Amino acid sequence: MANCSNKLLIEAAQSLRILFGNGGAASSIDIWASSVEPQLLRALSEAFASAGQSDMEFKTAEVLNFLLSLTPQRGILEVLEDGFFEMLLTRRLDIADYLKKNSPAFSQIEFFRNNFLSVEKGIGILRELPDSQYLNPAVRGCLAGQSVLNGPAEKIVEIALMRDPFSRCRTFRYLNGIFKPCPIKEYPVNKFYGFHGVRSRFQEHLSDFASGRGNVPLLISSLPGLGKTQFSINYTLAEQNLTLIFAEPETLEQDLDKLIAALALRKRRKFVVFFDDIEPERINWYSFRTNVGGSALLPGNITFILASNYTFPINILSRGREITFPVFDEVRCLEMVEDFLADFGMKNANENLASVIGAGYIEDFGQKKFTELSPRTLIRYLEKFRNDAALRRKMMEQSKQEMIIRPDSQLFYEFNIKLLRQLYGESFIDEMREEQLRSIGKA
Repeated sequence: MANCSNKLLIEAAQSLRILFGNGGAASSIDIWASSVEPQLLRALSEAFASAGQSDMEFKTAEVLNFLLSLTPQRGILEVLEDGFFEMLLTRRLDIADYLKKNSPAFSQIEFFRNNFLSVEKGIGILRELPDSQYLNPAVRGCLAGQSVLNGPAEKIVEIALMRDPFSRCRTFRYLNGIFKPCPIKEYPVNKFYGFHGVRSRFQEHLSDFASGRGNVPLLISSLPGLGKTQFSINYTLAEQNLTLIFAEPETLEQDLDKLIAALALRKRRKFVVFFDDIEPERINWYSFRTNVGGSALLPGNITFILASNYTFPINILSRGREITFPVFDEVRCLEMVEDFLADFGMKNANENLASVIGAGYIEDFGQKKFTELSPRTLIRYLEKFRNDAALRRKMMEQSKQEMIIRPDSQLFYEFNIKLLRQLYGESFIDEMREEQLRSIGKA
């Protein structure tokens, strides 16, 4: 009986190496931040080796106690199963092909499944080791259970897809080579107001990607506060089959190949990688140019959105689709207010009401209740209108008077010039004025 157990332990150790010993699981371990998993695999391998030797009781107990510390909340089989499903991905194997018995992929997956079941037998032997004064009693619970890989193919595929880490959430942050779920509050896109042309381009672009009609990057430029971030997030999440990845601008230089390779493995999912607050002049674009429209193309299940307060270089713009927000002025302000009133159920409101509301917003800005003139501060003011019945009555009355106060266009102009000067410098303002003068001359 002992010889039989020793043989099974040797086979379990060999199968563990076949599954995870050649780097097949390394990338998944890096991606999912399981820094304990390499230790776990080494500890399990040591446990298989020592358990087969009668004079290694203390060593076996020590290794198994350490194994327990690595998986305090989960059983070892569940942890290994997750590693198994990731390992298949790194080998370019689609678990769904396990339902196709005549496919080459089925044979490979079956080979690895049989090896996993050998590992399970070895774990079963560890679980049945005699009691020892050195062994933590909780170890048996850690080693307990039966693997889902014993079940029918349909069940295995169902569980594998359910336990895909990207099925836990629709928004992730990518940092230091790791994807971490970061749930955020979604905002319905039908609650955005104004900027009709920009909104339609966001919707069209992300709908095309979701439908498989293209994956060129989206390159967005605008002054701060106009909606780059909110539009990017919420128009992405409005497409139910898209997963959003937040990545730091530095990833464009340091980690882009690794990010692309990790996401490309999951061909059943579509990913939008969002880089916000980019300063184009500070980015080394070599890696981006190499992977986007250069010698290599982005995998079809991945697209990028890059957002900046500045314009992108010409050779970067040529590799994607550009969206530039118009400035926020009195025209855009009134457009947003009118959309808000329609959404509020006041489609037939007095046409002067939008002007009165816009003027009230400007008045609050003048009283320093807001630090900027932007869509995001206007939304805050409109929520005040929504929730304050007395304010609504007052404005409705003002909209029926002969003298209608309108938003001050000069105040918008002065604020935008100040913002442009802060971002781009005085020389930009001079160039802009020269361009305006040239336009007047041509007219």
